[in-house]
Amino acid sequence: MTLKLTKYLVTTPPIVDSHNIASRVLFSTRTGEMRLVDDRTWHILRSGEWQGLPAEALTDLVAAEILVSDDQDELSTILQQNRAAALDDDVLSLVIMPTASCQLGCGYCGQEHTSRWLSAEHQDQFLALARSKLDRGKFRHLFIRWFGAEPLSGLGVIRRFSPRLQQLASTHGCTYGARIVTNGLALTPAVAAELVLEHSVRMIDITLDGPPEHHDTRRMQKNGRPTFSRIFTNVVALARSNLAAEIRLRTNVDASNCEGVVPLLRMLAAEGIQDRIQYYAAPIHSWGNDAHQRSLPPEEFARKEVEWFCEMLRLGFMPGVIPKRQRVVCMAVEPEALLVDATGTLFSCTEAPYVPSYGNPNQYAIGDVASGELAGRRNLLASFNDRVADGKYPCSTCRMLPVCGGACPKSWSDGHEPCPSALYNIEARLLLAAAVAHGQESQPDQA
Repeated sequence: MTLKLTKYLVTTPPIVDSHNIASRVLFSTRTGEMRLVDDRTWHILRSGEWQGLPAEALTDLVAAEILVSDDQDELSTILQQNRAAALDDDVLSLVIMPTASCQLGCGYCGQEHTSRWLSAEHQDQFLALARSKLDRGKFRHLFIRWFGAEPLSGLGVIRRFSPRLQQLASTHGCTYGARIVTNGLALTPAVAAELVLEHSVRMIDITLDGPPEHHDTRRMQKNGRPTFSRIFTNVVALARSNLAAEIRLRTNVDASNCEGVVPLLRMLAAEGIQDRIQYYAAPIHSWGNDAHQRSLPPEEFARKEVEWFCEMLRLGFMPGVIPKRQRVVCMAVEPEALLVDATGTLFSCTEAPYVPSYGNPNQYAIGDVASGELAGRRNLLASFNDRVADGKYPCSTCRMLPVCGGACPKSWSDGHEPCPSALYNIEARLLLAAAVAHGQESQPDQA
């Protein structure tokens, strides 16, 4: 078999160890695997003289898909794998917005919040849609995401609807799990215990936008009252509990609060909970509004993110430094995934509901619970992989495509580039990972 270096390859500058031996980190985004190779091996790889490699090394590089078949159309291969993963998934993923209400008045949010809750009739109709999907016998797991607005403002809906969903899964021989994305204001220890123990919530996502001086100017209640203290107290209590739930803590970053990330990390570490939290920062993006205009330039965010990774490692966090292969970018490309908002409208994207700028009716709506999906409406976002194949987006020539999947089909549709920070700092991430793996014995060559 004739081989070539994959075009989905990231290579770092040389790393020189204490014995003056130069090596490089190679990262195949096709597999999300990295390899440390000496300079001799790298020069052999670049020259294409594979016979100069030991058989074991050659086999390993092929397994990592750093070397691939010379006649392979790599873009087509990646996209076909992505399509197959979306089609073959045996998990039915459903997103439920129990309410259109939220206590917070975040300046960057594009939603319009109202006192509306998912009615009993709409719950019945959505349950019937879910049942019709499970009746086909394809799925082995039912996964529910409680989303918002603020889902805990609709806790009564969760209490009524969750047992019925769990029973539906059981009736069809499926396992069941749930996730909630919450602002954390109402996530008291009692509510957290109820979510985990009674409603099978296994993942909890919470947002803190820095320490009080940053968070409380951005994520205040609609009446202007601060929220940091209550949310932070709830996060600490949850992290210290023995509840079997994965905790993901996010900071939405723009130019006004980027200096608050490190102080927040230190506050969390001072509570001794860094080993119970998966923390990450994300740039502010457009949510049908102009929030992205306040964001840091992507290169600057990427540079700061590496600094945050270093601080996290120093404090004992476990940051996700190296991106993983992403075959299914989001629910938009999953043919059976479905979202219902509090009005009974159906979507295939979590960031479309309640956004006035998307019109009335919402341009991303794909139907309603009473009549089901409208033919062809899902295709606006579901055809994303085909659009990449046709060269409609820069993803078609980007080496990071396999690990980002294209990031966000709706953002591309809205005319915004959602490229992940790893596009701009992947080499630094690899050097950091290599330093950690090798006890910081090696340093990048500055020559």
